[in-house]
Amino acid sequence: MTVRINVAIESSLRRFGIVRKVKRSQAVFMWEDVVGSSAAKVSSAVTCKDGILFVEVKNSVWAAELSLLKRDIIKKLNRRLGRGTIKDIRFRATGRSFQKPKAKHDKGKAEETWTIRKQALPASEITRIRELALGIEDPAVQEVFVRFAITAQETRKLRDRVLRG
Repeated sequence: MTVRINVAIESSLRRFGIVRKVKRSQAVFMWEDVVGSSAAKVSSAVTCKDGILFVEVKNSVWAAELSLLKRDIIKKLNRRLGRGTIKDIRFRATGRSFQKPKAKHDKGKAEETWTIRKQALPASEITRIRELALGIEDPAVQEVFVRFAITAQETRKLRDRVLRG
């Protein structure tokens, strides 16, 4: 018995509940787009578990400010990701900066302060992913597959960058 690849992918995505997981992982990557560049300079979405988005914030003042905007942020995220995807946001003050790398000199030692920022995939990679998805008949599953594959590829590249130092 042979099973077509698109049928196998569609049933796997549904069976393992990956559709919702993909959407939730996308919330991390769209944080800056949703909150704007000012808030993104002092905060960074870290992960999303069971519908709760965990966000690190520069200090408690910003955590309080973003907490006041939480309801609106959740609405914006759910408008993009689908109703009920994000249930709550938890902010944690870390005391660290989310600015681009800067060298600090202290007694001759260079110390680097940085944050991890995702980079968009090249158009050629996105095209390749979309071509792979053409075999999936259901358009909704096809789009979920594309978003999942793009997110997975961006995550892999980000992880590789971090590990290289």
